[in-house]
Amino acid sequence: MRNTLLLRKDPDNAPVWRWLTLDNEGRPQGSIHAGSLADAASEGSGQRVVVLVPGTEGLLTRVNIPGSSRKKLLRAVPYALEEQLSEDVDNLHFAIGPMLEEEGWPVAVIRKQFMDDLTAEFAAAGLDVQQVIPEILALPYSPEETSVLVENDVALVRTGYSSGFAVDSDNLGIMLAARMTDEDASVPPLRLFVSRASLREGMSEYVGETRVEPFAGDSLTVFASGLDARSINLLQGAYSRSGDWATLLRPWRATAALLVAAILVSNVAMGIDYFRLSRESEQLREQIEQTFREASPETQRIVNPRIQMQQQLDKLQKRQGAGGGFLSLLAQSGSVLRGMQGVEVTGATFRAGRLDVDLVVANLQLLDQLKQALMQGGRLSVEIQSATTGQDQRVNSRLRIVGLGT
Repeated sequence: MRNTLLLRKDPDNAPVWRWLTLDNEGRPQGSIHAGSLADAASEGSGQRVVVLVPGTEGLLTRVNIPGSSRKKLLRAVPYALEEQLSEDVDNLHFAIGPMLEEEGWPVAVIRKQFMDDLTAEFAAAGLDVQQVIPEILALPYSPEETSVLVENDVALVRTGYSSGFAVDSDNLGIMLAARMTDEDASVPPLRLFVSRASLREGMSEYVGETRVEPFAGDSLTVFASGLDARSINLLQGAYSRSGDWATLLRPWRATAALLVAAILVSNVAMGIDYFRLSRESEQLREQIEQTFREASPETQRIVNPRIQMQQQLDKLQKRQGAGGGFLSLLAQSGSVLRGMQGVEVTGATFRAGRLDVDLVVANLQLLDQLKQALMQGGRLSVEIQSATTGQDQRVNSRLRIVGLGT
């Protein structure tokens, strides 16, 4: 097994990269170096290169989708997570990790623009990178503990083998306490990695067991101790590594030429079949259009009869009962939302009996108060889907509201 070159962009000085060499058993070799990505590339020749990306840049979640084909999963995951994401899925990149038996498929979500910029940096520096891993998944992990690293007013929290989140260090205690309330279960001990004497700021709300492990120097040493080659690799789909195929295929050129000739002959046969199937498809489309005209005579313009028929069915389903649930949830939650100071509703969607409300609140404490107020009376179930602190220190959040006993 080759040595590993572990890289991470310096959080205090963005153009600068920091790197550390690990032997084939994961032990650090030498000291941490700093410089440009090109400098790192000159040292990384012949080594397995792993890059860590900031925890604040992405989202770790999971989906329950049947099947084992990763190619099909990558196509299905964006639609499975669409309702949970505030950004258009077309602007996001999705990467899948190894399946967890009872928890489904772990997924890492990150902006395509970030990945484009990052891979462009690799190419410009001539760096061949084998893995790009969310740095949260490089924190030391134990199933009996929750690992936290505090650095530069940001706390990275690893809650499971492929799960975790990033939060402002001032709000770390609140988020950990909220997990205790939401999950209604015993919380594992906290393993806290910090680099300075003021270890417990922002932790007053958390009452669980905490084990503090100060570290000296760069946090890259902490990530090196938790690095796992099986972690979610962001180099998937459009960003997967191409490899040096020219070198690999050179001995097979003659075989490849015969294969190309066979493909050409096959394409001719396929062209004949395509012409025949096109005629059959046209006839089938005419039959579908005729069926749609008979079922919906009031429709004057037909563009895509299959889609238009589905739209008509969707309208009928909404008329048959979706409205009552929406009005009931809106009536029960509307008075609470209007009466809470410092809460601004920015949007709402209703689907499958669930009301998702996008809002902006003054702080996380107010978000928790709003959740408790909505749940008071036992008629509503409320779940915090997301909570992100903006530059104005206000919290952008999404609440999922479901009626109980309906």
